[in-house]
Amino acid sequence: MKTPQKTLEPLGIKKLSNKELEFMEVIWAHPEGIQSEEIYAMFGQALGTKSTILHRIAEKGLVTVARRGKHFTYFPKITKEAYTQAFFREKLEKEFGISSFEGMVAAFCGRTALTPDEEERVRQLLKELKEDE
Repeated sequence: MKTPQKTLEPLGIKKLSNKELEFMEVIWAHPEGIQSEEIYAMFGQALGTKSTILHRIAEKGLVTVARRGKHFTYFPKITKEAYTQAFFREKLEKEFGISSFEGMVAAFCGRTALTPDEEERVRQLLKELKEDE
């Protein structure tokens, strides 16, 4: 019986195992795409194991795979930042019951909530940060 995959909310991203994450780090470092043989050369597992890990990453929808002749090229479908953000959102919600940025800020301040004025200041700061990108 297959174990259900854990999903990182809110983006519906399937959670990577530690080993899958190591492989995905290599793929993220090559947004232009990287061939499977290049990835294989970076890891010491048996070829079948490496192939299985890459297949699982593809099944989870985090990469696009293009076949070029006998080779497969892997392209990241989401950024490392988007994955990390989904991972931490899920962790904050599950472990601490925090479902908003404002709630996280309040927790860091040792409180359970912010005042309406403080929430507005946080929203303004986020808006300014997005504009600076």
